[in-house]
Amino acid sequence: MEEWLRAKALATSAISAIVAGRIDWETRPQGDSGAAIVLHLISDIPAAKMSGPATWHDARVQADCWADSPGAAVLLRRAFVTAFLALRDEADGKKYRTFVIDADGKAERDAAGIDHRAQVDLRISYQS
Repeated sequence: MEEWLRAKALATSAISAIVAGRIDWETRPQGDSGAAIVLHLISDIPAAKMSGPATWHDARVQADCWADSPGAAVLLRRAFVTAFLALRDEADGKKYRTFVIDADGKAERDAAGIDHRAQVDLRISYQS
């Protein structure tokens, strides 16, 4: 799921035009500047199934959309929401369903000074 989500975001022109490939899991590379998305896997739970191993998982992913200004962070958040709002996709024989469950924006201190973050939380149901 992690590889699919990053690849899908980078393949979305509205996102890649802003971040230019700067989408990473868990942390921003040291010294990185400019708009970026940092993804965090909050939970990843197999769906309950009484008749054998679960083939579906429910994951919660937080996407931190970083930019140099509040407006730029909001624009990046909107592009991310548009790309993943109620998305149904299939890749490599696996199905993915995404749902936007929360969105927020605020200023946060980063190692380089004040960067602005707009946050999106996704629920991703996917086949394992």
